[in-house]
Amino acid sequence: MVKDSRPRTGSTAFLPRCRASRLVPRVRYWPPYEGEPKPLGFLGYKAGHFTAYYIDTTPGSPTQGQEVAKVATVIVTPPMLVAGLVAYAEENKALRELLRVWSNKAPGGLIRRRIPNWRPNEEEGLRKLESLRGDITEIRIIGTTSPKQAGLSKKKPDILEIKIGGDIDRAIDYVISKLGREFKIDETFKPGDFIDIIAVTKGKGFAGVVKRWGVSILPRKKRKGRRVVGAIGGRTPGYVPYTVPRPGQLGYHRRTEFNKRILAIENDGSKFTPEGGFPHFGIVRTMCILLEGTVPGTPKRPIVLRMPARPPPEIEPPRLIYVGVPV
Repeated sequence: MVKDSRPRTGSTAFLPRCRASRLVPRVRYWPPYEGEPKPLGFLGYKAGHFTAYYIDTTPGSPTQGQEVAKVATVIVTPPMLVAGLVAYAEENKALRELLRVWSNKAPGGLIRRRIPNWRPNEEEGLRKLESLRGDITEIRIIGTTSPKQAGLSKKKPDILEIKIGGDIDRAIDYVISKLGREFKIDETFKPGDFIDIIAVTKGKGFAGVVKRWGVSILPRKKRKGRRVVGAIGGRTPGYVPYTVPRPGQLGYHRRTEFNKRILAIENDGSKFTPEGGFPHFGIVRTMCILLEGTVPGTPKRPIVLRMPARPPPEIEPPRLIYVGVPV
């Protein structure tokens, strides 16, 4: 007997399917962390993909101890500059900004391209920070990237607020010591760690319901079109339900992918660059990481790396064998 039902076409898990509001995603959740104070995230740029060969160290895996070949992504991670800090207090189960301090060593000419009314206030801001120390429940750094070091042609730095984990008093001291200085990705992550990826996917423009939702093409003799839904709803309710597939924006969506594994962290990115460079990116000349699996977005797109919100058990770092060039 033919089955007359099936799961609904498409997924309503990511609604509304609209364009992302910003190219550098704002991190909506920072996982709890107890330990030495350190940034819980980093911002890099996608370079490209290739196949990585390594020894699988996942316990219980059918390929444990064997050589496996998987897709890997190179993310360029030049050092970030701590251009400022933001202190928050908790109010009605939400965060309220208490103070925002900008360092005198921040590149004002570049930051003003993003924030026109920017001005440094390090001395007076740090004095006020000490008076508010008892009210602070969360502190973040304002990290700025260096697109030129990453090999990008744009001049405007990308700016991201990054939470500092650990005891709040020690976290405040850590931020003060780092203000106006650079920090690298190996201060936050190490090979074998699992991280979350937050990025904006490739934009595909306006699309119909067949491409956007995967609905079936109707029979040839359908009178009112074939690449449409059969019906958009009944007489009641008197509106089109949100669950009905409709044409609209496809791609350029903000997405979060959980538990991507860091295969390696390399100071010299040329070791992870194929002959001729990555398509649409070129040669990696700075610090970079090798990530297991794929990453949303096009080459040169900003990628937010975050501590895992749902961390799996820790496992031994893999041993790389071949990544397009011998390791």
